[in-house]
Amino acid sequence: MRMHKLVTTPSIDELEAKIVRHSQQLNCAEYELLVMVREFDIRQGWKPYHFNNCAEWLDMKCGITYDTAREKVRVARALFDLPEISAAFESGELSYSKARALTRLATTENEKELLNYAIPATARQVEEHCRKLRNVQRSESTADVNRIHAQRYLSRNCHNDGSMTISIELTREAGDLVMKAIERAAAQLERNSSDLNSEHLMAQQADALVSIAQAYLAGNDSKPTSTADHYQVMVHVDEAALREQPGANSKSDLPLESVRRLCCDSSITPVTKDENGNPLNVGRKHRMVQPALKRALLARDKCCRYPGCTHDKWLDAHHVMHWIDGGNTSLDNTLLLCSRHHRLLHEGGFTIQKDYSGEWYFRNRAGSVVLDARDYAFDEIT
Repeated sequence: MRMHKLVTTPSIDELEAKIVRHSQQLNCAEYELLVMVREFDIRQGWKPYHFNNCAEWLDMKCGITYDTAREKVRVARALFDLPEISAAFESGELSYSKARALTRLATTENEKELLNYAIPATARQVEEHCRKLRNVQRSESTADVNRIHAQRYLSRNCHNDGSMTISIELTREAGDLVMKAIERAAAQLERNSSDLNSEHLMAQQADALVSIAQAYLAGNDSKPTSTADHYQVMVHVDEAALREQPGANSKSDLPLESVRRLCCDSSITPVTKDENGNPLNVGRKHRMVQPALKRALLARDKCCRYPGCTHDKWLDAHHVMHWIDGGNTSLDNTLLLCSRHHRLLHEGGFTIQKDYSGEWYFRNRAGSVVLDARDYAFDEIT
């Protein structure tokens, strides 16, 4: 007779207890690891590898990033002189995050008091508590801020999907200054744009950072303007791919729809290449939307044409029928869109169509007409 094992699902209380128990076991294992790292460091086991320190060895042998490894070595050394914190860590009562914060401040005289605060508190509360206590120690906090300032950085990482991650580390006050500028720019964007979609705060802040960069490159010009008037970003794309007829070797620096959006209001330089990809001829750069046409568009539209949007800066001349598809670069085939709505249009957020009288109107992703009380006769559209 075949027996089937009964599978039971633990209750939420049982699951919670298991998670807490495993977390405590991880704390114990982390403490044991740090004790071994401390001994390895003291005995300079990393020297035969010709490293400069133990953190470099941890990076190579254990896959721990250098900055994280350096902090683990620091904590491991500090715990040697902190018996009560070490005991709480070893028993699993204290997490590594809390121990790391405590070791920046603790001495044999104050570790018991700090431990009493840390055990019932959250890791974030412990970090903040210790940071504020250390700040009043003049020599230590001065060394901290000098170290942070010396290690400030900004780096970027371009991903294969067309996105980019920008990482930055600053002193606290410099970071607060940057965030204040981003918050002000985000508030300005919110006032000047219609609410097409409810956006997450972090997405709004990302848009605000781009707006700050645009304003800086434009010299903080208050006049209605286009990004193409002030700076240039070079993007390479195979023309056949742009016409949606890519060959086996066609390539593009950016996703195709992003390139089509940029090409609406840009300068184009044709390059003819041989079968090996070597340039044979580089043509003259020419502006798709000439200054005279841009002035006419500004006079006619005055701001972004998306219903309800009053944004009058960073305006792109959008080809309703793209020039690569045979659309004319003319007043009848172009209108002004702010950079946000131009991007949304090319991402499929809405479409632009003409009514029987030749007036432009907008439909959202679901196909419904987007109403605007300013000057579009949407009540006549069926």
